[in-house]
Amino acid sequence: MTAKPFAAIFDLDGTLVDAFEDIRAAVNAPLRERGLPLCSVDDIRRMVGDGVGKLLERAGHHVPPEHMEEYRREAIAHYRAHPADRATVYPGIIPALQLIRAEGIRTGVLTNKPQAMTEKTLDQLGLTPYFDDVRGEHPEEAPRKPDPRALFEQLERLGTPRAVLVGDGAPDGEVSQRAGVPFLACLWGTRTREQLEVYSPAAWADSPEDLPELIMAMARAG
Repeated sequence: MTAKPFAAIFDLDGTLVDAFEDIRAAVNAPLRERGLPLCSVDDIRRMVGDGVGKLLERAGHHVPPEHMEEYRREAIAHYRAHPADRATVYPGIIPALQLIRAEGIRTGVLTNKPQAMTEKTLDQLGLTPYFDDVRGEHPEEAPRKPDPRALFEQLERLGTPRAVLVGDGAPDGEVSQRAGVPFLACLWGTRTREQLEVYSPAAWADSPEDLPELIMAMARAG
């Protein structure tokens, strides 16, 4: 048990969960109906991280401007209905979360995926019980990552300013810098070490099995 409260805040896609096949299916369904070029899983990995609006802007770049709003509605409707049909939890994540929580570390999810889809994904994959707070995108509330306001609000709900942000993408690294929260960079997700080095991670995790030791060391250090 740590002497003072400490929180580990996790990104979702590319950190906890591989949901890229579901995202690909959602963005491709309306493209296929229109006979337009489809996105590969590798395309999706490069496109995600900045919220659903940016994702669909990137995936739908062949869609005529006058049809773009309709494309967005159709893709979002598909994903709302099927957010986790093919999604899997990365091997080692659940045991890591169990160890982290057994040490009294508070846990949260902070993602740019819309809130309802985030909650449904966590529920379907059996991850909900492992988190004290879940924050997805709320367009009407605090802006998404890399704006730090949603992170500050989440830490307030968790009752501690002492935290580490665990993620695999540029928004994770940038929000950690803006918030002054250490960044633990995960190398099994969407970005390479070279792409994440610019955010000066406090630590690197090569696999989920590395997370408990790294996070507990940070909790003891403060």
